[in-house]
Amino acid sequence: MKKIIWRTVLVVLLGILIFGYVKINLKSNAVYYAKNMPRGEGQEPELIMLIDNLWWVDNPDIEGLKYDIDGTNGIIGLRGNKEIRFNNIYSYDTEYVYKAEEDITYRFNRRFELLYVIDSKYKKLDINSIYVDKNKIVSEIKSLVQPVIDKQSEPLINLQWIFNLVYQDEFK
Repeated sequence: MKKIIWRTVLVVLLGILIFGYVKINLKSNAVYYAKNMPRGEGQEPELIMLIDNLWWVDNPDIEGLKYDIDGTNGIIGLRGNKEIRFNNIYSYDTEYVYKAEEDITYRFNRRFELLYVIDSKYKKLDINSIYVDKNKIVSEIKSLVQPVIDKQSEPLINLQWIFNLVYQDEFK
């Protein structure tokens, strides 16, 4: 009877250890996995995974960039004397916010569809009535965060297949 209890405890502990390692591996290497996963057109999983897992991923010291990881996650940069930032906020659903140099704020959903634009006076603008080049905005966001994405290393144990299994439907 003692052997059965001992083996059960050992199997449970080993299962918890493996589950914990996989969870930490997926979070700390989420940007690497997102860069290498299949995705639908217009999807930006590496941007989403970078901001959502900013506390877990490598945050290298890069001149001109700061990280905000207390509450909502964000990357802040300076262009000239203007602060630009890319971060997430939590409302009914998580939204992703890019505040550009000209004090215009763009809000995206998790599928990186542009939801709305807010001007410098915090007035919501109808995106159908103004010209918004989404590709240009995404390029600006990538130029801000690309140095951080480039510094993410390959994982010691590659669990890409598990990451794809978990997230592939979300980014189709």
